[in-house]
Amino acid sequence: MTQIRRSQFITTYGPGAILEGPHGPRMIPSLEYSGLFDHRSPTQFEITDRRLSKALLDGAGIVRIPSNAELGKPEAEWIYKTKPFPQWSLCTRHGILYKGKDCPRCRNENGEEPNWDKANREAVRFVRACPAGHLDDVDWIGMIPHTQRNCKPSYLRWKGGGGSLRNIRIECPNCGASINLGLAYSRDWQCSGRFPEQESGYNAYRPGNCSHASRIVQRGASNLRIAEIVTSLTIPESDTVLHRILERSLIYGVLVATLPSSKDELITMLQRLVKEGLLASSVIDEINSFGDQTVTNAIADVLQDLPDDPFKLRNQELTALKNAASHGRTIPPNAPGYPPQFEVIQNQVRIITTATGRRLRITPVNRLRVVMVQKGYRRAPAGNLMDSELVPVSFEKDGRVWYPGVELFGEGIFVDLPPGEKLQLHGTETGRWLHAWNHPSEYTVSAISLQDFNRHQFHPEFVWWHTLSHRLINALSIDSGYSSAAIRERVYIDFDEQSGEATGGVLLFTSQPGGDGTLGGLIALVPEFERVLENALQDIDVCSNDPLCGEEHFGQGKYNGAACYACTLISETSCEHRNMRLDRNLLLENMP
Repeated sequence: MTQIRRSQFITTYGPGAILEGPHGPRMIPSLEYSGLFDHRSPTQFEITDRRLSKALLDGAGIVRIPSNAELGKPEAEWIYKTKPFPQWSLCTRHGILYKGKDCPRCRNENGEEPNWDKANREAVRFVRACPAGHLDDVDWIGMIPHTQRNCKPSYLRWKGGGGSLRNIRIECPNCGASINLGLAYSRDWQCSGRFPEQESGYNAYRPGNCSHASRIVQRGASNLRIAEIVTSLTIPESDTVLHRILERSLIYGVLVATLPSSKDELITMLQRLVKEGLLASSVIDEINSFGDQTVTNAIADVLQDLPDDPFKLRNQELTALKNAASHGRTIPPNAPGYPPQFEVIQNQVRIITTATGRRLRITPVNRLRVVMVQKGYRRAPAGNLMDSELVPVSFEKDGRVWYPGVELFGEGIFVDLPPGEKLQLHGTETGRWLHAWNHPSEYTVSAISLQDFNRHQFHPEFVWWHTLSHRLINALSIDSGYSSAAIRERVYIDFDEQSGEATGGVLLFTSQPGGDGTLGGLIALVPEFERVLENALQDIDVCSNDPLCGEEHFGQGKYNGAACYACTLISETSCEHRNMRLDRNLLLENMP
């Protein structure tokens, strides 16, 4: 058994991932084959965030992976079914590539009994995958150009070794034909159309109707499974504890069906569910703890139209953060003794004047809640993520589609301009990006942008904030106690379609599972943010890859202007836009 954190299931693993365990690699199956929800409903572990659900998940529900303690099981007991993958194994002692539970030479020489555990530990490190998301064992027998018709050996010989694949040959013991592994690794092969994570048992289902070519990949390669994650920030007014109670699937269904106009009407309807054993009486006690008008207002909020696209979702968050920066705002905790869900204290907000005379508003967000959902994953065996297709990780249960998610709590710093002020960007690079924003059809638009915000990412103000965000993340990591990979960004922009005038900002935050909060390392730097900003910008005019980096300009077919890992790019766990739409020269022409 291998243990992973529930947040890792969203960020790194999940259905379709190959998990390295003490007894060999294991395939994580889709949630419907995991055994978690065979005899229990996902509503027991629902995460309520209707804004995220409506705008990014087509109305699907969000379910968290339960812990062993919640299921009443010991920590050492497994709760999620997995299966061995790949099925081919390599006996390094005899150089035998075999499929099954034993190496034939080990059995013949030592009289060993067939041992699945040994075979799993010896699993070969190569698999094959295609851009449509299919994954399978390498067709070791089929890729050899056999000299005998219908040659079907029970095992193969693995000959050679060293640090290069071209030094290895895979040989048939029957006809003597062989193939160079380096050659096989570099060419295309027919795809079997298999999704091992979507199989209920151990029998492989290979429809063979995939039009994509597959490639051989190492099973631990990072491009074998790239998770696609969407997030939403808890904001004041519409994301309080009461709102999330009313947004639970069962209660929301009652609201939509009956449209109660008061707290008393709602309680009467919910009491019927309690009598039927569908709802815990403690839920009614929670609702009763709020005032009549508060409940009535919350019902109206929950029933109102929600943003139906990612851009509107972000604009809601931007408006809420700006209002919180101007007036302060707190969302109460979900239980006594716990910290608030969201907190901005207005007298802690600072407006600083930079060396260039520009003013920035620095808002410490002492507490925030983020819902993170894994929408699916992509496989890019040939390294081209643009051509890959999204494989969803959703499943159906109780008449609804569900995606796996996790709640994270943390702290952050929101940086924007004081009310009424604008960036007023200028310069050659600004003109290049503005032309792309005005004529997006002339440019290669990313098909995999995480939230599919395509056109707005060309706006020079978005590029300015995004590039500044990356520089600040690297500077904050020096003093905050968090690594740069642990600090995430959330870039905001709103613009007028006619004039092109924009307003924006960036939230830099760190988050973790659980309700204990964070270390406070980010918000502690707000009083000395001038020094952080100076560190972020002090060497922006130089890069160790100059002149190659600095002479790069944004244009058709490019994702960035002047940007590389030595100066601007950061860990992709931090950048929500896959290190695209960055330009150090644009920031240099318009210094903060």
